[in-house]
Amino acid sequence: MIADLIKESIKKLMALTPYRLSRHRENRFDATHSCLGYFQQLGYRPSLIIDGGAYLGTFADAAQRAFPAAEIHLVEPQPAARAPLEAIARRRGWTFHACALSDRVGSVPLVCKATPSTGARITAAEEEAVDVPASTIDTLFASRLRLFPDPRALLKLDLQGYELQALRGAVASLPLIELVLVEVSFFRQGPEPTISELVNFFDQQGFDLFDVVGLSGRTRDGRLRQGDFAFVRRGSDLSLDTAWA
Repeated sequence: MIADLIKESIKKLMALTPYRLSRHRENRFDATHSCLGYFQQLGYRPSLIIDGGAYLGTFADAAQRAFPAAEIHLVEPQPAARAPLEAIARRRGWTFHACALSDRVGSVPLVCKATPSTGARITAAEEEAVDVPASTIDTLFASRLRLFPDPRALLKLDLQGYELQALRGAVASLPLIELVLVEVSFFRQGPEPTISELVNFFDQQGFDLFDVVGLSGRTRDGRLRQGDFAFVRRGSDLSLDTAWA
């Protein structure tokens, strides 16, 4: 009990510093959750937050702590995650959407487990999968976003390689979104888009790459495998300060 209390105290103290402790070789760890405080310090105040690939709500929890006034929506297709997400959404005043994000409304095959997993993914291959409902960001959120006089919405996408398909279903919503946090892959293992494809898509939609908020390398050799990029709508107040120092 005492040892657990000491460990928890150390973790809390380390969270206040730019450093970390690891049993493994040095790695550029995922800092997506902690970057929310950074955007808060820059004056960003989203009215609506979309957590695409919500898993069990850990990002939404961090987002609510950073932006307590924001309306929060969870989107997660895993059948095993439905009950816990419905429960936490009721407790926290969030809205839960039990579907996958895609470029069309319908259904998609999802590779998933009997318990919630961060590795659940949509597949086009001959794999054991379950059909789950699919919707688009525009169908779910475009009309809701238009209700806000200054939406400044935040979109987070962690869809295991399906991010570009989801973004293609958000063309009407993206002009009402100011900040997008999206997972990227540095090399392909399946259908995930290349970084250049994502950057080109966002450029065409009026967004600039603003920051790299998380990087993850392989434990065995440190080679980058994934990261989280922040794209900001061109002309946003977030981009106005271009001073070098």
